[in-house]
Amino acid sequence: MKFLVIQHDSDKGLGLLAPPLYHAGVEVDTRLAGRDPVDVDDHAAVIALPGLADPVDGTAAVAATRTALRTALERKLPILGICLGAELLAEAAGGVVRPCRPEYGYCRVTLDPAASTDPLLHGLPRELQAFQAHGFAFELPPGAVPLARSEHSLQAFRLAGRAWGLQFHPEPTVEMVAAWVRTIGASMRRNGVAPADAVRRAREEAPFWAGWASELAGRFAGAVLSEARPA
Repeated sequence: MKFLVIQHDSDKGLGLLAPPLYHAGVEVDTRLAGRDPVDVDDHAAVIALPGLADPVDGTAAVAATRTALRTALERKLPILGICLGAELLAEAAGGVVRPCRPEYGYCRVTLDPAASTDPLLHGLPRELQAFQAHGFAFELPPGAVPLARSEHSLQAFRLAGRAWGLQFHPEPTVEMVAAWVRTIGASMRRNGVAPADAVRRAREEAPFWAGWASELAGRFAGAVLSEARPA
C-alpha cells in the first residue's frame, strides 16, 4: 500500500505521523512539490503537507499540488490535507480560500458535533490547543461536513467520507516547532505571539499530540487499508 506524500518545504515533513504509517505497513512515497512529479497514479492515498507558500501563490509547487488533489478527488482516493494542503484540497473540491486573521502559535480549536462520529477525529476532547501558522483559511467546500473551528476560521472538514482537511497542525514534534518558529518568528511577533512561548507550549502539549497524531495516522491508514481489501 503506497501513499503519495506531497511535501512543500524541507522542514515540513510527516513528523509524528510517520511512525504509525510505517507501523501500518504503508510505503511512503514522498515527493517535493515543484521539484518532483506529484502524479497520483499507483497510489492508494494522498497526504498533502503544509508549506510557507499561500494558496494564492502562482508557483509550480502550489499549482501541481492543487491539480494532484483534484485528480485524487476525481478518483475517490482517501486524502489528508494539512494547513496549505487543506487549503488546496478545499480549492480542488470547488471551495473558496480567503485571507483571514492570522493565527500563530497554540490556539484553541473547538470540535463540531459531527467530529464525535468522524472516522479520524472521534474521541478527541471538545476543545484542544493546536499549533497554527496561517494567514489564509478555507470556507466549507460544497458537500463537505464541518468538523472543527477556531475563533477566526474553520479548522477541519470531511469530504465524501474519505478526504479530510485540517487547518491546524497535528504533525510537528517539539523539534519541528522550534525550527519553524525560527523561520516565521517575525510574523509571529507581529501577531502578538512570542516564538519562545510557542516552543514552551509545544513541550507542554507534546504528550497529547504524540498520542493523538499516532491515532490519527493509524486511523487514516486503516481506513485506506479497509477500502483496499476485497469484499
